[in-house]
Amino acid sequence: MASGLEICLGASGDPSPGPSEHSQGSGSPDPLLESCIVILASMRAASPNILRGIRVHRVLQDMPRKCAHHEPSALYGLSEVTPELDEFWSHSWKTGPVLKYLNVLFLNSGLPAFVLGTLCALLAFALLLAGVIPVQGDTTVWCTASGILGYYLTLLLWRSRKLVFLDIACIHQTDDTLKSMSLISVGAFLKNSKSLLILWDSTFVTRLWCMFEVAGFLHSKGHGKDLPLVICPVFTGPVLVLAHLSLSALLMLFLWLHSARVLLLFPWGGLFICTMLFPSLMLVAYVVLAHCRSIDVMQIQVGDFTVEQSLSDCCSRDHVSVKGGPMACDRVILIRCIEAWFGSVDAFESLVRTEVLNMLVHQLSYHVFTYWRIVQASCPVLWAVLDLMHMNYPDRIRGLVQLLCAAVSYCLLLLPSLALILIRLAYRMRRLGNSLGTRLLISVGLVASASLMFGSFFVFDRQAAAVARYLFDGNDLPGYLAVLAITSAATFALRRRTSSWLP
Repeated sequence: MASGLEICLGASGDPSPGPSEHSQGSGSPDPLLESCIVILASMRAASPNILRGIRVHRVLQDMPRKCAHHEPSALYGLSEVTPELDEFWSHSWKTGPVLKYLNVLFLNSGLPAFVLGTLCALLAFALLLAGVIPVQGDTTVWCTASGILGYYLTLLLWRSRKLVFLDIACIHQTDDTLKSMSLISVGAFLKNSKSLLILWDSTFVTRLWCMFEVAGFLHSKGHGKDLPLVICPVFTGPVLVLAHLSLSALLMLFLWLHSARVLLLFPWGGLFICTMLFPSLMLVAYVVLAHCRSIDVMQIQVGDFTVEQSLSDCCSRDHVSVKGGPMACDRVILIRCIEAWFGSVDAFESLVRTEVLNMLVHQLSYHVFTYWRIVQASCPVLWAVLDLMHMNYPDRIRGLVQLLCAAVSYCLLLLPSLALILIRLAYRMRRLGNSLGTRLLISVGLVASASLMFGSFFVFDRQAAAVARYLFDGNDLPGYLAVLAITSAATFALRRRTSSWLP
């Protein structure tokens, strides 16, 4: 959250005293300061029209253009007055905007893109079966190409109507009066938000405004595991988008080579996929390893959290504004509000070190690389299966059953299970070395393990089909069913033994 309370408090004179001086009651109280504290601590708006929200689709589609043209005041015009917000977005201004944009893009448009992309792939598959689209050979690229096109068009153009609080759009960036009125109304924004999204990175815990927003949300909604709060590391969206994009490009290339009979599916097709995926998956593995290491950093930061050591923009500038004038200290007001909400600063710090720490660990363990996020990122495999399984079966029903078995085995069972295993391996290996070379070597080992496991499953799948054809007079359906049953049992056992994605 940007600083700017100096207009509301008055910028003349010396900066406000520190929290220790204020808490001791030295000097006569400032009436304007006290009125701001009352408004903020009571979590009410300074003006009926100050509560504003912005639609998610405006953030994703309109804000990049406004920011590129350096129009900060125009961002405020994208928001609208509202009595209630669907979500409050809390983030550190020290984090790069591109990371946060990709994160929000995947979180809000990823599921619709997955659904519509898959529907487009299924439509292409139905047209292939009906003979509307001419086909040469046993495989095509139509299903995968249609799925990719539908996915990325939806990802970029989906108009989510969710109304959220984003400070750069809901707080006026050039009108100092409106800006200050919005800042002292942050409590009202939090109170009238149904949920809180924390775009978390290593700087979040160190920023006083960020922790104040968490405090305000806890105060307004209460404590407990059922709190409507989502913590998402800023790299989650970028790494999943990268994985999806890499799979899409690779599978399109593979299907084109396979349809042209340049590359056979077995064994060279599987080897080609594993080899070509290596660079992009190594980057994904490196980011996952960094995430596992950052959990340790987060636990240390939160476990040692104190308000006194938290950073605020005004203090980092020595209480001198951009224009060179004196700047009031936000810390005074924020600490007074925390004392009003939790009884004392010590009580709040204790809450952060216990409940907030447990909540962070729970969210980062259960809700970062979730099952459905892995499925969404790997959905090009599902579309490629549609292309690979498009054959002129004498028994069309048998062919569709085989297609369903392959899609479930690879997309809903194998790939999420591989992701779970590799994330747990990354977590256990996170402390093996601190140098860049060591981390790269570990990432290579993780990807090599994934490639080996995927290749082994691919060989097992092909051999099971071959054995079934030998035993059942050319009918390979029992082989597909056997692979599906074994994969389902293994996945169920794995998920029973691992209650979360991290140990």
